[in-house]
Amino acid sequence: MPTKQYLLKGIFLFLFSTLFFTCTNPVSPEYEFIDGLIYIEGFIGTTERSSYVTITESNVAPNYYRNIFVSGASVSFVNENGNKVNLTEGTFEYIPPTDFKGAIGEKWHLEVELPNGKTYLSEVEIINPSVPLKDIGVRYDKQLEYIEDYKKYVPGHEITVTFDDPADQTNNYYWRYKAYDKISICKICYGGVFRNNECREDPEVDYYTYWCDSECWQIDYGKKIHIFSDEFSNGNTTTSLPVATILLTRKTKILVEIQQFSLTQKAFDYYKTIKDLVDNNGGFNAPLPAALIGNMYNPNDANEYVLGRFTAASAFTQTIMVDRTTVEEAPIDTPIRPNPEPTPSGPGPHYTDAPCNESRYRTSIQPEGWIE
Repeated sequence: MPTKQYLLKGIFLFLFSTLFFTCTNPVSPEYEFIDGLIYIEGFIGTTERSSYVTITESNVAPNYYRNIFVSGASVSFVNENGNKVNLTEGTFEYIPPTDFKGAIGEKWHLEVELPNGKTYLSEVEIINPSVPLKDIGVRYDKQLEYIEDYKKYVPGHEITVTFDDPADQTNNYYWRYKAYDKISICKICYGGVFRNNECREDPEVDYYTYWCDSECWQIDYGKKIHIFSDEFSNGNTTTSLPVATILLTRKTKILVEIQQFSLTQKAFDYYKTIKDLVDNNGGFNAPLPAALIGNMYNPNDANEYVLGRFTAASAFTQTIMVDRTTVEEAPIDTPIRPNPEPTPSGPGPHYTDAPCNESRYRTSIQPEGWIE
């Protein structure tokens, strides 16, 4: 069996988009990719719609390496009293009820049973108090970030935070954001029509759009890892620290909700390792710490590598409205042109609307802090 360090470097090579070279002689490294490895990432937060679990399995094909979402698993959050919160399968993740949220002082662990009968557990996590935010700010930049898919710098807004770090404790910070964008089109059916809450194929149709039958907000989540340790700033005020980038995908108003989490040292070390891998800060020959394995395990097979981590953390939440309607630059995405079904020539229903189905990514409930 490959060593743990060798195995992990092979697994996470897919995070890199370019090869590493020495200063003089380019060398293409060779790795052995491992098939069938399970990766579990779980999170419990203290705000609604902040908790989730993703389960993927590595798949090695002749010309590429990919992670495939594992469907059909039984997933539960379990507290110290043995009470379970069952998660349902969504789009590439498992989610608890939309009103679920953890509370400070609670202890939770994760239980996962795959369709093949394999069981995975996490170590117990306790939800510690979070540090409050002092201020939140926003800055627009017409060349905010270079995006490889567009081959250029694109415009957007940078969100910053200011907070007072407590001097009597070690603090590790982790930030996530949710962006609420009010939408008018709730369903797009390509090559079909919307009937009975689903798109039905119709080869004569290019696409039809369907208006939301109520107010509706799309919820987007940041994918980057933003972390910070108070190792060199303990007890000081951190001012205007960038914690999120919101690209100009549409020229609309959005509500940005920043969540400031307080992590345990083990959780912080894990996220820092992932960030170093993604940002390519660690260097090609830098050793990968064992913390990358996380806190998941197979209770029936101590020798199985289970990648990923389950984390439970409290969040201090603050929101800010960002008005993108007056920005001069064009949005980076081309908006879909509304194309509703035509009015029928004879008697019969006219299908024009679709529901705003509640999920982790959509809500008909006006978010707190929204300003028309």
